[in-house]
Amino acid sequence: MVELNTVIPVAWNALVNALCREAPYLRATLTAEIARFTQARLASGGLAAAFNTSLLAYNGCPLEFTVSTSKPQALACTLDPFLPYYAEDRRIDAFARHYRQIVAPVSQNDADIRFDAAAIMQNQSAQPLRFGSWLGRKYTPEGMKTKIYSEVQSGGFDETNWPGAMENLSLAACREAGLSLLMTGEYPQQSASPREYYFQWHSAHITHADIAAVMRFFDCESLWPALKPLLEQAVQQTLNGQVFPATTYGFSLVYGQDAKPASFTLFVMAASFFGDNQRVFPAVQNLLTQNDQQLPLLQRVVTEQIPIQFNVVGFSVDRQGSRAISCTFSPQNSHFETLPVRPSPPSVHTPRLSLKALLAQQSASGAFVSYVRTPDGRWHQDENAFVTAQVLRTLENTAQTAPYIEKALGFLTTCETRPHHFSFWPAAAHPQWMANLKICADIDDTAIITELLYKSGRLSLAQARQTLSHMNNYQVRKVDPRLKATQNQWAECQSFYTWMQDENQLSQLDCCVNTNALILLHRLTDEGSPLPPAYPRITQMLNQAVQWSGSDFDRLSTLTPYYAHPAEWLATLIYARQAGIPQLTPLINALSCWQLPAGQRESPLYRRHDGRYLWTSPCLNQFRSLAQTEYAEENHEYIS
Repeated sequence: MVELNTVIPVAWNALVNALCREAPYLRATLTAEIARFTQARLASGGLAAAFNTSLLAYNGCPLEFTVSTSKPQALACTLDPFLPYYAEDRRIDAFARHYRQIVAPVSQNDADIRFDAAAIMQNQSAQPLRFGSWLGRKYTPEGMKTKIYSEVQSGGFDETNWPGAMENLSLAACREAGLSLLMTGEYPQQSASPREYYFQWHSAHITHADIAAVMRFFDCESLWPALKPLLEQAVQQTLNGQVFPATTYGFSLVYGQDAKPASFTLFVMAASFFGDNQRVFPAVQNLLTQNDQQLPLLQRVVTEQIPIQFNVVGFSVDRQGSRAISCTFSPQNSHFETLPVRPSPPSVHTPRLSLKALLAQQSASGAFVSYVRTPDGRWHQDENAFVTAQVLRTLENTAQTAPYIEKALGFLTTCETRPHHFSFWPAAAHPQWMANLKICADIDDTAIITELLYKSGRLSLAQARQTLSHMNNYQVRKVDPRLKATQNQWAECQSFYTWMQDENQLSQLDCCVNTNALILLHRLTDEGSPLPPAYPRITQMLNQAVQWSGSDFDRLSTLTPYYAHPAEWLATLIYARQAGIPQLTPLINALSCWQLPAGQRESPLYRRHDGRYLWTSPCLNQFRSLAQTEYAEENHEYIS
């Protein structure tokens, strides 16, 4: 059995260890809980996507720490327990299971914890959840507390639950005041828990007068004189030093047991407020000095040069007029280390669908669906050429499959946006959720669609070769190892750029894209005929690229910038070998440690090169699983 690889951000454990060195009391609590939280992500098969797609942190990290001058020795930790999969259950019952797994309750009070308020909100809203709930853990030398942050969806918040001081307000009145309620926070183990409400300001611009008006709206304007000097000091640390810069602003209000405001906080996005990520700590340090305050845990992290991403900085005042500065940060997640992990059977057994049931999932257009997660955390059903083509690669043409194959091929033909140029979507079906972004035809879709249309007899050899001649207009013409782009270390001339456009960047060269182009070249080459010049150059490039990447996941990721998981390149190489392309076995063996764990129902498939859109397809995974099983049974082989 192949030993699979997984990855973890390099800064992940380094950050936890640094915090524990500064506050040794954390070793008995924080370390174990983070380890349990981490293990689920390591075993998920999601690789980098398990660590960089959360809505929690600015950089998508599912782990965030908060320190505050109000309690300098305390540490707050917030965890997003859910994975970036469309089928992931984000309801409160699933959250409760994650809670028990992470916290491993040792007391009956912990074990019996209930999340009734979040359950009520979720039951009252019909909208799908974006993040559901986040788990907060508050660590002090005296003990721990649990806090739950719950997403507020339209129609999900019962306004009768407002504290007494807000009973005359409504969500509509909040919106008129420029405020949107994002989430609530509570301590479910406390019978009379303080409640916290988090609002987002409607604009990227804000003034002192706006903040004073918000405080007046919530009947806590008496706290404004205490907060104003701190905000003036903060503005002086910005790039312009005079006015609040354009960024995302938010507010939180904590209401005590007496239903009156206990504290008020203005939150700012740290990097954009102070200028960039590197400017945040010096600015915060200046504010600490001016106010004779300290954040020793953060100071330790910075002193040890742990790579962190600053998320938000908060400026608070409580009902006694005491001011506080808080800072949230996460481990940087742009660099990963590789760890071995042995595959384990899935904790929940999902019955495998039959071929008949899978074929029945074909949409009316002929496409097989995928799902895309947009940057706002929402999921959208997507009918695109690439997933449909990948499904077709798993199917043998039989009496059962033939009607579905023909319908899918018909859909693929509609993705020809101009002669011999195929795109991800039909020209008339560009999705609304990407209305402001246009995607041109690309080599990947053109190669895989042309190969399937030719293989099925819908294109003649002459027509397919004409498409190839158009593809040749987008070949790499110059590679210079002396240049900065790392692709120059392994790229080859006559390989293909990704986009079928005049201006292309070598930094977006993709080895999986070129593997699909190689498959088309192979299909169109007559036996005994000379190989096209691009054929050996691409083969050489793929070998050079794998050798250059070695066991370094960061390097491996740069080889396929449009694929969210190296298993997609592995699947393409296996298909290429089955098509008859020789000498691919060393590449396949080198990448076999990145295959998906057995029984993986959903996995990251594709991404935009900056990672801000993520595609998955339970449908495709199940077609592949079924095809692999049937192949193994027919050949009496075991596929690990």
